[in-house]
Amino acid sequence: MNFTNMLTNLAQISDAENPTIFPFPFPMHIAIVIISVIFFGFRFAVQKKPYQLIFAIATPISLLLWVSNNKTLYYTVGIIELILILLAIVSSFIFKPKKAEAAAAAAEAKTEEDGSDKADEEE
Repeated sequence: MNFTNMLTNLAQISDAENPTIFPFPFPMHIAIVIISVIFFGFRFAVQKKPYQLIFAIATPISLLLWVSNNKTLYYTVGIIELILILLAIVSSFIFKPKKAEAAAAAAEAKTEEDGSDKADEEE
């Protein structure tokens, strides 16, 4: 079988033969979503990082795929999930943790104090 025949055979497979896109049943999907929402919600409450809140919102959206077998719904949910994942990645780079900012400010202040102390000692 060559590459062209493989693509032709895959194109002829109907949705009736493969009714779901998930390798696990609906109850397991709900359990995974509940666990992820609890986990990301708790981590957001503790650390206040925006990407955690974005993931807590994004995971339940995947349950919409069980509503219908409409391809438009699949693509719409896929685009929404992609946007949310990209938004989470960007927010993880933009929003630095407050502790790191405070530590950097404290280190900078200490460096300035050490520099002024050395200048005083030289005089």
